[in-house]
Amino acid sequence: KVLFNGLTAIGVEFIVNDISYTVYANREVIVSGGPINTPQLLMLSGVGPRKHLTSFGIPVVLDLPVGDNYHNHPNVELDVPLKPEYSYLVNEVPQFNVQQLSQLYFQYSGVQSQYPVSILYYSTQLNRDKQWPNVEMFYTGFNATLKTSINLVRIKSYGTIRLQSTDPLLPPLIDPNWLSDPEDQINILDAVRMQFYLVERTQLANYLQPLRSFADIGCPVCPGKYMYECSEGLKCYIRINSLSSYHPSGSCRMGAIERPDVVVDPQLRVKGANNLRVCDSSIFPVLPNGNTGAASIVVGYKCAQFIKEYYNLSN
Repeated sequence: KVLFNGLTAIGVEFIVNDISYTVYANREVIVSGGPINTPQLLMLSGVGPRKHLTSFGIPVVLDLPVGDNYHNHPNVELDVPLKPEYSYLVNEVPQFNVQQLSQLYFQYSGVQSQYPVSILYYSTQLNRDKQWPNVEMFYTGFNATLKTSINLVRIKSYGTIRLQSTDPLLPPLIDPNWLSDPEDQINILDAVRMQFYLVERTQLANYLQPLRSFADIGCPVCPGKYMYECSEGLKCYIRINSLSSYHPSGSCRMGAIERPDVVVDPQLRVKGANNLRVCDSSIFPVLPNGNTGAASIVVGYKCAQFIKEYYNLSN
């Protein structure tokens, strides 16, 4: 946890190999635990929603909406094997062997030189800005299956991170609250329907094995219709096959200091605290319209800039 003297962060307490250590900061404490563990660490330190902290007997240092605004891209997967007679179209599996590495480094060719993922962007009917798609689809290669990950990249359903215990070694409680907003439900249904249409009604269908029936996974079927036309079956498929895109964000929201839903200011300083910053994707006010890796790197870069400027450091 973070150690405080009043509202000033002065150090941290941590455990390594069952031994507890305390380290004091010369200038600042910078929390970079990620969007799951950063809110957990802050709440264990007394920074978080007052009612939640007092329910665990944690003395409140700052009453802030830590753990709110948690969001993640919901993902639905659809895997359809190739027909056996077309398996020859699939490239060999990449391996770190002499032949493949030689092709890559000396001839700039071979399977290692090929990007294993193709990305398609799609705008749902509800998306008003058709130049800014709201669905990202990944098609991964190197096997005899058309593997699709359908990600809704602009969402309205936000969840929470909360403590389940004061034991720092136990994980926090994550409520993703996925697809709770009706607009998110409509958009993901639109995107999944489009992918089912691609594998059922376009030229792709000639190369793919028939889809498993919705009945095989306990979902409603629509006799006489294609699967992409069966809304109740698609909704059931989405409920069963929704999972994380591994883009958690937002649980320590950044924003203008006067906003009640903000945890850190635009310089990443925890609101109301001294010498305490957060530097990870938990500060995102909203999810990026794509993967979060590059945006997280920018957060680290900007945090370093803020610190250099604040302390007038040249390098």
